[in-house]
Amino acid sequence: MFWRRSAIGCIFLGLIASLGGTPTAYSFDSATSSVASYTLIAPTSEVPSGLLARAVIAAGAGCPALSGSTSSGRTFNLPMRLRPKPALAGAAYSAVDVCDGAIPIGTESAMVGSRVIPASLPSRIERIALTGDSGCRINEWEVQNCANTSAWPLARISRNIAKDNPDVIINLGDYLYRELECPVTDQSLCASSPPPPGNLPVTGSAMSWIADAIIPMQPMFDAAPILMVRGNHESCSRGGIGFFLFFSPQRSTALQCAPSIIDGNVVVPSNDISPTWNATWQVGDTDATAHTLDLEVIDSAYGGDLGVDSYAAIQRPSYVAAARQVATTQPDEAWLLTHRPIFGMTSSQITGSGPVWVSPNQTAASQGLLGGFDLLLSSHIHVAQAVNIPGQPAQLVVGNGGTDLDPATGYDTPIYGPLSNVDGSPLSPLATPYPAPTNTWTDVRFGYIIATPGARTKSWLLEHRDERGKPFATCSVANRLAKCRVTN
Repeated sequence: MFWRRSAIGCIFLGLIASLGGTPTAYSFDSATSSVASYTLIAPTSEVPSGLLARAVIAAGAGCPALSGSTSSGRTFNLPMRLRPKPALAGAAYSAVDVCDGAIPIGTESAMVGSRVIPASLPSRIERIALTGDSGCRINEWEVQNCANTSAWPLARISRNIAKDNPDVIINLGDYLYRELECPVTDQSLCASSPPPPGNLPVTGSAMSWIADAIIPMQPMFDAAPILMVRGNHESCSRGGIGFFLFFSPQRSTALQCAPSIIDGNVVVPSNDISPTWNATWQVGDTDATAHTLDLEVIDSAYGGDLGVDSYAAIQRPSYVAAARQVATTQPDEAWLLTHRPIFGMTSSQITGSGPVWVSPNQTAASQGLLGGFDLLLSSHIHVAQAVNIPGQPAQLVVGNGGTDLDPATGYDTPIYGPLSNVDGSPLSPLATPYPAPTNTWTDVRFGYIIATPGARTKSWLLEHRDERGKPFATCSVANRLAKCRVTN
């Protein structure tokens, strides 16, 4: 059996054991040396069907075939292509290769090697799962218990999302949190965690990505196509190489974070923003409520959380492109997906006497460009949150997907708005303050969202569920407003 004789298989067994799982729970395709296979939502400009099959395999095993059948009864057996790895990544990514292939339009069933993958989206989407900020934190100031699925519940959340049978999954970013070798004093919490690579100025490696995301997310991968948003933990100096190798939906971006040698030093790019892209779906649970939903995906991996500076101007073209796309296509409804929230607030326990509004560079970069959007979706803050700013689309934060949660208190509704100091004065001469929010809602517990269309067009019911899959709150979204309440 491949698990017994393969060195990489032995490593995977150790990682699986650390998650409280078994080889059968996270099956390994020994026939094709496949570690994982999944279906990504991708830009139709690159993949006409909007669906991209991807496989993580043992290095040198050769890409498996993408096979299946279409609604017309045609069968296909297509070669997958090897996704290039950065030449200087060296040992950090030497254990695996990554393959991808475009799923044909009209596909009804698909397999990567002998593993079945999600092959299509329904003609009308009625159920969306939302999650974000999922990895197990290991850094200088905190070590999460990666060996305990209650303390780090990503695997449980993934399994329960799969049980909820979503039509599509949206992950709002921040997958890689294992940024330090497990401290000697914390071996019981993270002894199996792969250390950062020693040959690169980054924190991520293939094995840390497999431990932090690929193995625990496999139930989600089996359940539905998934839209992956890049987070700040996927900047090039952190987990960027792995994100572009494993999860970027754009086929041309595999080498975006490729290291280079400058003045004898290995360096990675900075402020390397991916192009804005979009997906367009038909949604609604009845013919009367069926309508077109456009999702604009912004790369907000960069831009600090403490103030407005020159980076806002660098980021602004991403929001201009999204606003222009919505204005041109005029969908019935539009959502903006960006990892760093535009109107998100952290706990006053963290900020002390300073403003609680986060990501002001993103807030400033997007200012004046949100008129075409009905909803803003983000993660980044490790809570579930909703914020309503007068005249703006509601902001939802879904950052409770597994990484250690933020403080449980300190989320009182501010009397000052984003881009303001606590006294209402402008945070920066480069941006105009927003008015104070009409209301905010924050809940601090692990979980995810199942979103279903409401009884009226452009209305939604968002059910917050904990890591056990049990509902604990609901948010209704309509007319660019979110109203939330705790139910349990």
